[in-house]
Amino acid sequence: MSSRVVPPSTRFKAVTLREYWEVYESSVGGLEVFWAREAGRLLWRKPWEAVRVGEGPGSRWFVGGELSPYENIVLRHSGTWVWRKPALVWEDEAGEARVVTYAQLDQMISRIAGGLRSLGVQRGDWVVVYSPPSVEAVAAMLAAVRLGAPFEPVFTGFSARELARRLRRRGAKVLVAADGFLRRGRPVRTLEAAREAMASAGTGARLVVVERLGCSLREGELSFDDLLSAGGEPGSAAVPSDHPLFGLHSGYESDFEPITHPAGGFLVQVYATTRWMGLRPRDTYFCTVWPGWITGVAYVVFGPLIVGSAVLLYEGGPDWPSWGRWLELIDSYAVTVFLTTSSALRMMARQDPSLLKGNLDTLKAVLVTAEPLEREVWEWAYTRLANLSIPVVDSAGRGTVPVVNLYIQSEVGTFVTGNLLNYTFPPVAPGSAGPPIPGFHVDVVDGEGRSVRGSPGRLVLRAPWPSMPVE
Repeated sequence: MSSRVVPPSTRFKAVTLREYWEVYESSVGGLEVFWAREAGRLLWRKPWEAVRVGEGPGSRWFVGGELSPYENIVLRHSGTWVWRKPALVWEDEAGEARVVTYAQLDQMISRIAGGLRSLGVQRGDWVVVYSPPSVEAVAAMLAAVRLGAPFEPVFTGFSARELARRLRRRGAKVLVAADGFLRRGRPVRTLEAAREAMASAGTGARLVVVERLGCSLREGELSFDDLLSAGGEPGSAAVPSDHPLFGLHSGYESDFEPITHPAGGFLVQVYATTRWMGLRPRDTYFCTVWPGWITGVAYVVFGPLIVGSAVLLYEGGPDWPSWGRWLELIDSYAVTVFLTTSSALRMMARQDPSLLKGNLDTLKAVLVTAEPLEREVWEWAYTRLANLSIPVVDSAGRGTVPVVNLYIQSEVGTFVTGNLLNYTFPPVAPGSAGPPIPGFHVDVVDGEGRSVRGSPGRLVLRAPWPSMPVE
């Protein structure tokens, strides 16, 4: 196989490396013009007065502008055909499934937002969510967004101590936690960790429990059904562009710091990159990264819903009851875009091929994140996952749809490098995280800050980006 590959399905969209660099250099040579054009695709209640003010970490984008994040994520589809189509498709390890349309999701979010407001949540108050990927978890996050309340999702693999640190740092008003879920055939009980974290944090937050495995609530705790029945019809809060939308934390001990993304800049970035990486309203999209990590927030909770895609949520493990489970889900739900991690593909590549069953003909792209995928694993994914069962006459003889590496950082908020199926698609270089995405002034430098090529260095961004963290 050559050092660079253009799969047959993308040849009509492919650009040469020279053409790609022309697009990229034009974008970074006029960042404000470039991102203002993308910002114009959102719905603004009040137009911005300046595209960008300031330099470096203190820069702010779309200054003076106001928008309703919820209107841009969900309500934008009201009155269109998307409103009646699936927004979320959920399945657990036991095979129980649920489908929620955009209209139904909006109704659910409205009720949850009313419940949160009855608990005293106001604009600017933090809501923390401790749950596997579920309809309730996504709806709770978006209900906070609807009120103008920022949220932080916490990975359920984190201990009570880690959850408590986040509750304390955010001064959380409410914690929404699942009582547990099934993983690899065994119950994972998260309510105990949630209770321990609440006691340790001492923030006075209210605990709302999503009952899945069955539990007895203690005094002062509310069930998710209580939240739904609280009543009220909250509006869709408009906020300044730099208003906190959501947050995560980086590091563990001495470098434990909050990362909080602004509403306007983040939504501009995530809407643009989601479109560019190939998602459309008719797509069914499966991301195996859970909310709690930046990929799971940006490209499960936000991007696909803004675009109008159907999002498949699965809270089980990749290897239960066999390593073919994810492929069975792709087959069952006719998934068109599959996003997973390099480590997951490495593990799958080691398994008995007879276990990896499923018709993957609906796939139009396999997207990979977290770290660069070694060339040999990339070739396995290209020939096994991205190869139609229907013969295709092609000189390459292997692979039909692209397997694309994308790089993301919590601080940036979205993908920052990678081949883009619906924007700039130069030939794929297996083993690489792809070229810089237009709009991000990316460089690699040595210890002295000098640009380097062909040798290891540090990835840096030489200019601000719209979702510069506000803390």
